[in-house]
Amino acid sequence: MRIGATVLVLAALAVAGTAIPAALQAPTPFAIGATIPGTITLKDIDGKEHSLGDYRGKIVFIHFWSIVCPYEKLAEPKCIELQKTYADKGVVEIAINANQKEIASGAPYANLREHAQAAGVNFLITVDHGNTVTDLFGGQTTPHCFVIDREGVLRYAGALDDDPKGAKGAQATAYVRDAIEAVLAGKPVAMATTKPYG
Repeated sequence: MRIGATVLVLAALAVAGTAIPAALQAPTPFAIGATIPGTITLKDIDGKEHSLGDYRGKIVFIHFWSIVCPYEKLAEPKCIELQKTYADKGVVEIAINANQKEIASGAPYANLREHAQAAGVNFLITVDHGNTVTDLFGGQTTPHCFVIDREGVLRYAGALDDDPKGAKGAQATAYVRDAIEAVLAGKPVAMATTKPYG
């Protein structure tokens, strides 16, 4: 599912020949090798704030997440499995829901809670009202994935894997898993960017 309502507004202004005010211009998304500011903060569905700086010293796997996206129905179990595999290895998994329709009701986010419980979600779920953090990362779809190393440096951005329709099974290339393994081993990520699907 595509996310980022700001992009649609900016496109409409551009088509109409209207100058885009500086305040509305989207920031340039973080590039591979950029240090992600530790001050970036999101609230989880319980209202608790989480700053990326809280997770320095850990590897952070961020993915943009939706409960209605058909691609998420296949990706979500894979993300749950990643959390099971890597939680004890110093990896923190954070889902960001930036679908403004899904989070419009605000806390307590009954729809997100019900889905998470039914699906057995085991990763942290946060919300991005206004797409502020989404724009910083350049989040485009669900799932759009990012892997950040222990020092806060962005090491991977793109698709979860090369199997958006779930047809490849064990033959799929698991980009996020491979990126996490490389960072854990202190090695460069072989494929640092891929095209996100969703």
